[in-house]
Amino acid sequence: LVCKNTILEGDIRIGNGTVVHIDASIIAKNGPIIIGTNNIISDRVKIVNNHTTPLVIGDNNQIETDAVIEGRGIGHKNVVQVRGKVVGTSTLGNNCVVGVMCETDPSENVPDNTILFGNPQSRRTRSDNNAEYLEHKIVAYL
Repeated sequence: LVCKNTILEGDIRIGNGTVVHIDASIIAKNGPIIIGTNNIISDRVKIVNNHTTPLVIGDNNQIETDAVIEGRGIGHKNVVQVRGKVVGTSTLGNNCVVGVMCETDPSENVPDNTILFGNPQSRRTRSDNNAEYLEHKIVAYL
């Protein structure tokens, strides 16, 4: 489901069950964007591929209001919270959280189960299994 007033430019593939909210921008400038299944992309999210290789967003991710995805991709069952950013050539593993107004380092590969949080920004490895909760939450949303 892609809402009205969404900006879609370039080679973009969106999987079944993914919801793209009002005023989100998905712009494939130099390479394609491939978005998996059952993702929630909230209002005013900006997803831009400035790279020639595909920017791949896995399944069951929640990308919250005003978040920015400009890195090389994200795995499955992640949450990028309000104004969170995945930038540069960075990638986000599986089952990660980018907290409110936090961002990846421009060239890092964030490992699975990492939480970026706080101001000043810190990180930790999660000890719970958010994956089942997030999957249930997305199914309930749809």
